[in-house]
Amino acid sequence: MHESHIGLRRAVILKLCCAMLVYWTCCGNLQAATEITMLFETGKRHFQAGEYHRAAEVFSRALQRIEPDTPKLHLVKLARAQAYYGTGDYKRAWGDLNAVLQSSGIDGETMASGLLLRGTLNLSQGRDKKAFEDFTAAINSSHENTSLRALSFTNRGIAFINRGHLERAVGDLNQAISIDPKSGFALAARGLAHLRGDKIELARRDGEKAMAMNPDPSTVRIAQQVLNELSVSSSGPSMVTVPLNENGQIFVQVRFGKKGAPHRFLVDTGATHTVVDRRLLGEIVRETQVREIGKTRVVLADGSTHPVTRYKVTSAYLFDVPLGEIEVHAFDRKTKGMLNLLGTKSLSKVAVSIDNAGRKVDISRRASQGNLIDTLE
Repeated sequence: MHESHIGLRRAVILKLCCAMLVYWTCCGNLQAATEITMLFETGKRHFQAGEYHRAAEVFSRALQRIEPDTPKLHLVKLARAQAYYGTGDYKRAWGDLNAVLQSSGIDGETMASGLLLRGTLNLSQGRDKKAFEDFTAAINSSHENTSLRALSFTNRGIAFINRGHLERAVGDLNQAISIDPKSGFALAARGLAHLRGDKIELARRDGEKAMAMNPDPSTVRIAQQVLNELSVSSSGPSMVTVPLNENGQIFVQVRFGKKGAPHRFLVDTGATHTVVDRRLLGEIVRETQVREIGKTRVVLADGSTHPVTRYKVTSAYLFDVPLGEIEVHAFDRKTKGMLNLLGTKSLSKVAVSIDNAGRKVDISRRASQGNLIDTLE
């Protein structure tokens, strides 16, 4: 089972530099230049407020006053493409974007900005490979805009996350943060990469740093996705409450041995056994006693079948709630972007109560032989 893709519903930082508009002249007509600048600023304010339809209308008015096939026209057309993207009108966004990228003589910064937006559109429509190619081309474009270059690395890092290449994602996001240390968006994205890579404390640190940097809404959304999963309330070793995420999934932390490090697992109510990758098995062996008990095959939710080796793990804890001895199946082959799954057989000593309305899950040590998993509306 793989995790869902991250959407890029945010303003891609394109070449929307106010100074370039302030200093232009339209056929020597300073009044016209001032009028276009005012329209652009108004459109930008609407865009930043999330008023994408109004932003597109104002940018359209500005475009009517600009000479064709000029740098100023490319700049405002990219801004309007962003606004169309914000409204969900991908057809018009593609039209503006292609008109800019197919123009002759555009500079490196404009090219990188257009490639970033095209990559974002591709990513939002599930074309990850094309998005990756666009972000790579944006990174390799020649310009001096550090914020734009940092965003290029950030967006390619997100494309890597979506493809399950978490180490490459962290590498790109490290580059983005090195170029622009004030990029809360890159920090939040790196936190998500760390979380999906089972590096819980690094994920928490990046999420908290991103939230402390006056974040924009998209940064907040990704950082909160990280921190919400890690926001666990506990009543001691007998009960813990975790959030139910936006996709209705339950992520928990499992430790092997009393002093073992926490590892990220998805509670899979449709799976009987707990399944981990080979890397995690190596860590479990160092944290508690493990013995091999045989071979089998598992079928995942996507219908794929995988050979696994079965192990008995002596001591496991769901947060601080003891699970006792559990059976763990480890993939025999390397798996990319696969989640660690906590199956129902490993939960025989706890009760799980899912509160859909409250978006929370209570997990407690079982006091009786009641239902293992209860769901409340």
